Amino acid sequence: MRRTAVPAALAVLACAALAACGADYAGNGSSKARAGVADVQERVTSVDWEACDLQAMFRGRELDAAQAAWAEALECGAIKVPVDYEDPGGLQVHLAMVRHPATAADKTGSLLVNPGGPGGSGVELASQPFLPDAVTAAFDVVGFDPRGVGASANLTCGSEDAFDAAVTDVYTADPSALTDAQTEALETGAKDFSGECAQEEDPVFLDNIGTMNVARDMEVMRAALGDDQLTYLGYSYGTYIGQMYLYLYPHKVRAMVLDGVMRTSGSVLDVAEGQAAGFETAWQDFAAYCLTVEDCPLSSKETADAELTAILTRAQERVGGELTVAAMLDMVAQSLYSEAKWPALEKVLAGAAAGTLEQFVQDLQDLAGDEGSSRPLRLPPIPLPRRDSDADFYGVQCADRDNPGHFRAYRDSAEAAYGSSALFGAGISWSYLPCATWPADEPNPSKVDGRGAATAVLVGNTGDPATPYAWAESAAADLDDAVLVTYEGSGHTAYALGHECVDAPVTAYLIGLTVPEQGLRCPQELG
Repeated sequence: MRRTAVPAALAVLACAALAACGADYAGNGSSKARAGVADVQERVTSVDWEACDLQAMFRGRELDAAQAAWAEALECGAIKVPVDYEDPGGLQVHLAMVRHPATAADKTGSLLVNPGGPGGSGVELASQPFLPDAVTAAFDVVGFDPRGVGASANLTCGSEDAFDAAVTDVYTADPSALTDAQTEALETGAKDFSGECAQEEDPVFLDNIGTMNVARDMEVMRAALGDDQLTYLGYSYGTYIGQMYLYLYPHKVRAMVLDGVMRTSGSVLDVAEGQAAGFETAWQDFAAYCLTVEDCPLSSKETADAELTAILTRAQERVGGELTVAAMLDMVAQSLYSEAKWPALEKVLAGAAAGTLEQFVQDLQDLAGDEGSSRPLRLPPIPLPRRDSDADFYGVQCADRDNPGHFRAYRDSAEAAYGSSALFGAGISWSYLPCATWPADEPNPSKVDGRGAATAVLVGNTGDPATPYAWAESAAADLDDAVLVTYEGSGHTAYALGHECVDAPVTAYLIGLTVPEQGLRCPQELG
């Protein structure tokens, strides 16, 4: 379970005896919630910054020179907001924040950043240098842990071990051929996990953990930071936060970059089926690359699935222990988030195919994490269930969308996803099964036009596994004023990864509001 350590000053309040929340979404949310945000802004007029406890923040991790210099300048703080904006004087929650001050004297303002998830820590993202120097000169880079994440009242509930085991057991199985025992294990594991969460967490806190309230929190932060308008960079699920902010506060946007765009429409099963197709595209892209390398263990794109399965099966037989083919497939899937990892992934698979297995598991685990990534830290977590007791993912995804409440819908989705990707598809759909019985459900608007907002810049990769390019195209069409920058390559997200064709126009937009040309397409860069 991944957790972010921060200074004790950022400790959160316990969540108990909370008040209910509702929103009608006619206009920009319920009138009570709008009034509640205004009330909080009158009270929260600034952020009290202090030096961060770097030992606690980095947990003794060794930093390189650039990381250490960045860390020395970090400042930590928090703001206090109501759990329920319709009851602004009720119980409060502290939202942890970190800031790296702009390096130029004449700064433009603050740049809020979010790495994705749900469940990703903005505090962790902003604690590392990952943006172009021109951006960090112009902006205070500010990261925050959304409510329910990390140091902001981290949501933890229930044990997911039984459900995790059930999904692992059927990860690559044809969903139409499951045994009664496998079906029962899936249903029981999912129900037990969501049921334990309902028992262990206050139900009204679960009702208020969703993205609409995160967008309201961000509006309070904007004002507390002293910015007249918001400048925001959101990756992956962070683009969903940005779209909800555009829905609620279009006139408060100065500049917004949404990279790896999440769809706002549909249930979690629509998301799962889109991701299944996305992972298959990314896997086939990798296979095509691999076939250009001399020692590639794959014979053709058509046989790639079977050959990968054979490699992993032999590894399981030789290595033994608790390692499963499903677990290794999940590591391969995680490796597909970055094109920069392709050469290393090819070598790891080639070594395993040749029978060299001594370091295979460790090498694959390294690739699934940060090893070989072009960005200083991965954008955790990607918008897929991690199935490791991180309830914050489910707490947001299950509540944000109108999801089916019966098992049959998830089986149908798993069958459709399996048809798109026999390697990865079914496991993705099954992973969302707790949403069928999740205790909170208050769906957000399914379409956002952002009418009245400044031009938003969207970034999409044609081979993005987790947020398929079609989602970026759809969001660009729905938004009243948006430009889509296309990276014609694979991997998840593209900005600040060294692709000059992407980085230069997006950076110019953030700093000087120069909007990239409509239809800009950037070629793949693997070297």
